[in-house]
Amino acid sequence: MTQERMNTVDYDETFSDDIRALRKERARIKNWRDDIVIFPNGDNWFVFDDDANRIFEVLGWQTSEKLMDEGAISWMSLSDEGREALLLTDLNPISLWKHAEINVAGWSSEEDYKADRLSLAQQTLDYLLQFNRNVHAIVNLGKFPIYSKDGDIDTTENICFVDFDGRGSVNLFTESGKTINLVYGQEWNMMGGGDYIISTGNMLNTQLEDVKHTLLNYDSVEMQRQLKTDDIMEEYNSFLSKYRYDHVLTEQQDFYEALGDDAVSMASKYHLKLWDRDAGNGLVVPMVMLNINQVDKVLSEADDVLIEESRIMESRDELALKPSPLNEGLNETLHFNESGIKKTRNGDYMVWARLNGVDLPDKEISPEMGIRYLRLTGGAEKEVLLRSALQQSYGTEIGQLASRSQSAMVKI
Repeated sequence: MTQERMNTVDYDETFSDDIRALRKERARIKNWRDDIVIFPNGDNWFVFDDDANRIFEVLGWQTSEKLMDEGAISWMSLSDEGREALLLTDLNPISLWKHAEINVAGWSSEEDYKADRLSLAQQTLDYLLQFNRNVHAIVNLGKFPIYSKDGDIDTTENICFVDFDGRGSVNLFTESGKTINLVYGQEWNMMGGGDYIISTGNMLNTQLEDVKHTLLNYDSVEMQRQLKTDDIMEEYNSFLSKYRYDHVLTEQQDFYEALGDDAVSMASKYHLKLWDRDAGNGLVVPMVMLNINQVDKVLSEADDVLIEESRIMESRDELALKPSPLNEGLNETLHFNESGIKKTRNGDYMVWARLNGVDLPDKEISPEMGIRYLRLTGGAEKEVLLRSALQQSYGTEIGQLASRSQSAMVKI
């Protein structure tokens, strides 16, 4: 990991004297324990010099710089959540409860200020990760935008869900169905100069206790969602069997949805994003989620769509969805002589295919995708799932072989 160093342009004499005094106090402690020494100041805490650098090396929390009369020093502000997260590491931090009472120099550059905000956001994420061990949890914070700047390019992503995977990774799921990784282990994604981490940390801080409660009680929360999914699927299937329409949308509190094969067909036909909804026991249900403008567009292009009001009535804020792997195969037009997914004797799942008379090498796919495919008896979901697996596994080889001949190929 390469540490980003921030430039400062001014220093404070009083601050310089205060730091020299704190160095003496810290040196007395380190004579008998080589631990991280945390100093209180105001409502927060701080570390500096090599202690800040050690935290960066182990946890990846960004350091900034403060300027003394003798030159720049490494600096890191710590929140209460950051200090608590540190206590769970092998860094053995010592918190000095006597107030440091120093005149902390202000930020002399925008880069330093941003680095401090980034570090505090990282601390929030690591603090919450301690409540998410071995449980995959999707947290709904309500849709919020993240603005970032890369050179002269400004981008905006609307975030729908924050994904804690139970293995130390945090991801964002965007409204467009994209997955953005924020941290994996202690490797932080500095895309957009850390803007995604900063914005997510700020948003999580506004709902910190609620998010903590959700993570601590996720099994019971998710069980309630799964039971609701059962009821919604039963209702949706009753609409499909009752009416002779190609597609059915159910109206919820603040969105419209289609489920199962109908969702897959609508996603392909009307260029919608598919989401996966947890149905329990390893089962997921594909789903499309539409706002009123998208519904109006669909109705303007088709006469075979029925809208029925749901008796269950759920809101977007109740949902916990993840982008479906089927999105990759929705509009894929690959052609093969034969193809499929199989389970090997040692328990692996493999995709196989024959293209232009050539047997392509079997490729391993995820157990989740393999199990899902083999459970399905047919329909649009199974067809598109196979397309997705083929695209993921044979993308480059298909490009090379497809140009040789088109005559012997049949569409999946």
